Amino acid sequence: MGNLAWMTSVFRVDVREQAHALRDFGKAPVSLGLYSLVRKDHHRIILTGAGASHFAALPSWRRLTSGGRDVCWIDARQLIANPELITRNSLLVATSRSGKSDDVVALVTSLSEKRRPAAIIALTDDPASPLARVADSEILLRSQSSGSPRGFLNILAAHDYITSMILGQDNDDVMATARVVAATKIPGHLTQAAASLAEDPNSRLVYIGFSEHAAAALYAALLTQELTTVTAEGYPSYDFDPHAAPAGFNGSAAVLFTGRDPADNERAVELAADLDAAGAEVVLIGSRAVRKATCIQSPTGHVSAQMAHSVVIAEYFVSLLAA
Repeated sequence: MGNLAWMTSVFRVDVREQAHALRDFGKAPVSLGLYSLVRKDHHRIILTGAGASHFAALPSWRRLTSGGRDVCWIDARQLIANPELITRNSLLVATSRSGKSDDVVALVTSLSEKRRPAAIIALTDDPASPLARVADSEILLRSQSSGSPRGFLNILAAHDYITSMILGQDNDDVMATARVVAATKIPGHLTQAAASLAEDPNSRLVYIGFSEHAAAALYAALLTQELTTVTAEGYPSYDFDPHAAPAGFNGSAAVLFTGRDPADNERAVELAADLDAAGAEVVLIGSRAVRKATCIQSPTGHVSAQMAHSVVIAEYFVSLLAA
């Protein structure tokens, strides 16, 4: 299928609009005071949000942890229940596309002067939102023109930007990510996989993401739960137990996101074989071909571009289920 936009009765996936929104983000200036706030020697970095906005911080958590930082990736509701995680020398990065998420606003507005972290950074579309008003600085997502139900690609780009700033590294080229998004094509056989799944009211759908691509799996499961009647679950690969597959996968489906990492693809091939043996229909977005699976090649390029491709495929797949 060569179309650049796909419409269903529930939502529209338009790669041109999403690419345009990414370019808007990549060209926009950021707050002049942001660098000095995030480059301080913080005791802990806390990444929080709700729903899709929380899931988009998972790659940042992985990078910061690998960089030797003390990092906590926790949704806003859990953080409210565990306020001791916020110390006076913490950096709190809070994400809400609207800036009005109930849990996120409840969290940041509950912080007294004695409990307030060293800095609060807001990732939001709205500079006048309750979240932005409380924050010490903000990164504007500029995702409103994307047509996406969650602006997920721009949130990923914003997290890559701030994480790179914290670590003193170059962020991935947003314009290159936008080009990959704009060039994404959807293979026709994915439509058939979605149709057979949607027709069976007892079917089970599992999304599994490897490494950073776990964010795409969690996001896809959330969209599926919210927009379709299909029972869906999302897992980082390390949380998925393949030994549970034989008990309940006959007639169901699994979508695996790996990107192009060789080790992740090797593990994904083994898992795909186990799932196929358990009776599941398998869709693999990565760099390897697997017999009997619907395989979609992940693009070459940096990790952010590969993740963006996974997200677009996930959104389109959910739009098919919801049609």
